[in-house]
Amino acid sequence: MNTDSSTARAAPRRFEALDSLRGVCAVLVVMFHMPVVSHWRDWGLVQHGYLFVDYFFVLSGFVIAHAYAGRLKKAKDGGRFMVRRLGRVWPLHVLMLACFIGLELARLWFHIDMATPFTRDRSVEAIFANLFLIQSWHILPYLTWNGPAWTLSAEVACYLIFAGLVLVAPKRFRWIGAILAVVGAVLVLEYAQRWMNTTYDYAVPRAVYGFFLGCLLQGFWLAPPRLKGHAATALEIAAVVVTCVFIGWATGPVTVAITLFFVVVVWVFAGEDGALSKLLDHPALVTMGRWSFAIYMVHMFVLTVMMILARKLDWVPGGRRIDFGSVWINDLFVFAMFGLILVLAVIAHRFVEQPAQRLIDRWTAVKREG
Repeated sequence: MNTDSSTARAAPRRFEALDSLRGVCAVLVVMFHMPVVSHWRDWGLVQHGYLFVDYFFVLSGFVIAHAYAGRLKKAKDGGRFMVRRLGRVWPLHVLMLACFIGLELARLWFHIDMATPFTRDRSVEAIFANLFLIQSWHILPYLTWNGPAWTLSAEVACYLIFAGLVLVAPKRFRWIGAILAVVGAVLVLEYAQRWMNTTYDYAVPRAVYGFFLGCLLQGFWLAPPRLKGHAATALEIAAVVVTCVFIGWATGPVTVAITLFFVVVVWVFAGEDGALSKLLDHPALVTMGRWSFAIYMVHMFVLTVMMILARKLDWVPGGRRIDFGSVWINDLFVFAMFGLILVLAVIAHRFVEQPAQRLIDRWTAVKREG
């Protein structure tokens, strides 16, 4: 058994089971936001689905440290790292921001609903904060435009801190990051009014907490002996069940502990030692994981347009959620809406996300040769 974590760093790999789990978490976040009276709407796992976002932060820290901890030697490397990271998220972010701006223009010109265009969370000033991905740095009083993009803003802050730490203290950055993670957790626990359901205000401490625990985990994830066979499978099942039970139950300050659960989940599934990992390695699930960013970025626009239409068609009898009078029909409608989200996400992934990544990769590769 290889227990040298430097070997893992020397041979970059794709953690496909973890990628698949990211896709599952993205779907659960969509279900959390889905404004339809379905059979599962009131399940704790769906009601507290916002907590699955913290898996993204832990996984991001783990993967970024795995890929870049040994590659950032000079300031130029740090700049290239930031360009590559921004190149993977900014194009699709800007596309969805443009879609929301287009929706506001439709409100202004065609009066498609009763909302006053370009006010509050859809203000002109907030457009610029979103363009620069600083909207969740505690500078605005609420979520703005494409709400889920707050996570991108928080991750950009993590990328900047990560690059700075690796360049200044390459041998100690994980432990310094761990201290920052503790500080982030304390800030969320003490000052965030809704604890881990914090977005525009204490988003950066929340993200730092998960991201740098992920970085710390990457430094020693192969050091402890790893289980194999049936024991590994039992551990994987236990990790998923316990985490899901916790999410379904947790409210209030205790939600801050969810990041620790996801650290364990990432460690358990990183080795892909059990049968559940093998299931997550199925090409369909791996592909869903690769579409997860597009699913996450596209879904709120689809749901926003859907609610505008639903109110016009009197599908929202209570004023908040779509209800056709039969929960079974509601369920079918949820599946149809998710299908639409998935189709649009695949198109965005294929024609925006992937071309932008290839362009940035080529551009930074040329810079590296220069």
